[in-house]
Amino acid sequence: MAIAFAVAAMAAAETRVARPFPGRAGAESPAPQQRAQSESVPPLSYVCPMPGDEEVIEGDPGKCRKCGMELVPIRLDSVWTCATRPLLVVESKPGKCPVDGTPLIQVTAAVSWSCKDKPSVVATAPGTCADGSPMVKQYAARAHGNHNPQHGGVFFMAPDAWHHLEGTYLRTGVFRLHLYDDFTKPLPLNQVREVSASLFVKDAKTGKEAAIPLVRNGRTLQAPIGKQAFPAQMFAKVKFKADGPESRFDFGFDDFSKEPPKTPTATMTNNAAAMMMAPPPAATAGSPGPALIEVAAGVDPALVTLPIPETVPEILAQLRARTDQIRAFIDKGSFASIYVPAFQAKDLALALDGHTRDLPAERRKVAAPAITKLVRSAWLLDAFGDLGNKQQISEAYVKFVEAANDIQSSFPRQ
Repeated sequence: MAIAFAVAAMAAAETRVARPFPGRAGAESPAPQQRAQSESVPPLSYVCPMPGDEEVIEGDPGKCRKCGMELVPIRLDSVWTCATRPLLVVESKPGKCPVDGTPLIQVTAAVSWSCKDKPSVVATAPGTCADGSPMVKQYAARAHGNHNPQHGGVFFMAPDAWHHLEGTYLRTGVFRLHLYDDFTKPLPLNQVREVSASLFVKDAKTGKEAAIPLVRNGRTLQAPIGKQAFPAQMFAKVKFKADGPESRFDFGFDDFSKEPPKTPTATMTNNAAAMMMAPPPAATAGSPGPALIEVAAGVDPALVTLPIPETVPEILAQLRARTDQIRAFIDKGSFASIYVPAFQAKDLALALDGHTRDLPAERRKVAAPAITKLVRSAWLLDAFGDLGNKQQISEAYVKFVEAANDIQSSFPRQ
């Protein structure tokens, strides 16, 4: 996929606004004199600050059920950014990176707000600074937020919720295994040396699976496997440490892997840098409409983020469609694709949040917590989809459906 969150799927690579999100997500913030009402704010979640316990995501404050540490409040959001420079450019929809022209990818980031005079003090909601200026919104990296292939291959997270890997099948007939940490950064060389792996490929003549040792080549492991018929199916057994458990990863290739374009090495001009941070120019009368959006590799074009409908009945219809799509992916075992309709459903639910004020009080009491529950369930579906754990996916989907049904029953369909 491209996101995600929880069970170690909580977010991305570099920080925009050039400041990392502090470890204390709930640090005291300047008392906002006036809350920005027009800004869409992701729901507040409570997460465990202990590395490796990112799967603990609760709706209320308390203690981490795994390590006992105090949960911290945080807001998480999925954004579109450059694959080569994560969070330097942040958009709310697909498009092209202004740095290198490649399709934007979707990652998960922590969202916070701060004042220019006190940048180290962050708030979990927008507001107004002491000088009357609005607080500045900023995005920061979270572990497991960028689960997009970095080399055009098939990307997985390991069961230890820290290691990540990507398998590529090259036109030269070589299988290559790329290794990453929880921020999708290449694994340090000393840790790569500890990894051992074998690839299992069916022999075309005998039909039996043959084990091929993967040999270290710099920071990757690889082996020649020759030309395989597509779709090519193979699996790897990997040990990240000599005394660690062995994990299996199944790879399927419909074609040879294609490396994304390299980031331009030329120094950007001031104009180019300004263009990256500036919003896109508004369309003028008589100008052509937006160009067709190119989607990041691996994302089903039929499920690309769509404009939010204007009416409640249309939003509800879209929400039902996304709920059905998630069910279909679960039934097919396409766990890596679940995040797309899950995130779209999340956006639809947040759009409905703006319409809750039109509901009677009794229905509003049902709709508001249901929207929060659906958003959190969408994050969990993304997380468990990365792991490929069907039981956890199914359990998260039950909660997702419960929330979706409550939302559907709370709003009028006409």
